[in-house]
Amino acid sequence: MKRLTAAIVLALGAALTLPAQAHGGGYGGGWRGGYHGGYHGGHHNHWIGPVLGAALIGGAIYATRTPSYAAPAVVTVPAAPPQVAYYCSTWGQYYPSVQTCPVPWQLVSY
Repeated sequence: MKRLTAAIVLALGAALTLPAQAHGGGYGGGWRGGYHGGYHGGHHNHWIGPVLGAALIGGAIYATRTPSYAAPAVVTVPAAPPQVAYYCSTWGQYYPSVQTCPVPWQLVSY
């Protein structure tokens, strides 16, 4: 679909640019359908066709490019350490109320 759009835009740009170039300079005289035309000091905007054509062709080239995006930054938040207490089953109390325990301490989550 992008290629079809680009081809249409290029054809339109060529169609608008070529008639502006085909007219010629306009500075010389010549017979023009009943009167002798010549340069009378008017403004001739012969630059409009090429500029418009270049803008259309540049737009078509820009439209056919695939955009590239930067990957989003991955933010990792460290997990909170688990809340645990050390329980001594022999004494029936928790550390620091009991400083030593004759059996291994039990980890209790809270």
